[in-house]
Amino acid sequence: MPAPSPIKRTVTRIKRPESVVDKIIRKPSSFPHGLAQDSIRRMHDALGARIVVYFLSNLPMVDRALRTSESLEISASDPPVAYLSGELLERFGLKHIPQQTKDSGYASIHYVVRLRSSSIPIEDRPWFEVQVRTLAEDVWGDIEHLLGYKPNKHTSFAVRKQFQIISSQLTAIDEHFNLLYEELARFQEQATYRDLDPLNAENLPPVLSELGISCAQREIDGLLKLLNSRRLNTIGELRDRAKARSIAIIREVFQELEERAPTNFEVVAGIAAIDGSDREQDIRAAVATQLQFLRAWEELRPNGPNGS
Repeated sequence: MPAPSPIKRTVTRIKRPESVVDKIIRKPSSFPHGLAQDSIRRMHDALGARIVVYFLSNLPMVDRALRTSESLEISASDPPVAYLSGELLERFGLKHIPQQTKDSGYASIHYVVRLRSSSIPIEDRPWFEVQVRTLAEDVWGDIEHLLGYKPNKHTSFAVRKQFQIISSQLTAIDEHFNLLYEELARFQEQATYRDLDPLNAENLPPVLSELGISCAQREIDGLLKLLNSRRLNTIGELRDRAKARSIAIIREVFQELEERAPTNFEVVAGIAAIDGSDREQDIRAAVATQLQFLRAWEELRPNGPNGS
């Protein structure tokens, strides 16, 4: 997984009963048995999931992950559909996905998948829909849903035109954000990070990546405050303390005391805690003390186990 993660959020839902009934009635050709169990089996969006990414450039990454997933199988009889322009599909290497359009300007990529492994027999295992879209596209989808706009129902020309105009403007904004993302990413790849440079939100992720540690976007500010509080203010200071052997010891201590691997955030907290010592005994003691502090904090904080 890249650092920071390209995924803003994931959500799941079960289609409301009235929506299920409404869809069966509206599409008799798709559900010839009417209000029956077979119709619900045929309705691949009765169960649904959504993956929201930050930028258009993240869409191919999720597409590859779904197609190579060991957990999910993509339906061959109901292949993915992209509600995006042909120009965008070509630019981001997604031309293999059939394109469709909606009058409202709705934008997303839909996949129909099912679990490869389940206690449910394969013949009864449900297919479900996974929607993949950018943050801007998700805002548009939510607003469209909130307004209850349905292109196939009677709507004034002015309303339809306004939806199309807003959709095109959001697409342009999405492309501007993506351009900024790609330019900044290119700059970071080309940049040379010197030991005397102060740690900041721009250079911390690639410097941690050098050490085999990733971090989510939401963690960067907290990590910087943590490192600064332990007098780790420059790239060189972090590199000096984060030796491969020290990181390995931090992971070992977590396995021994917590019986689990540390999160990336906890690894960085361990690096900050060891205070530059190279002795294994000192490193182990510092990490153990850090763990005790975290346990005490969990007990004392307002939302901790005791709720006090």
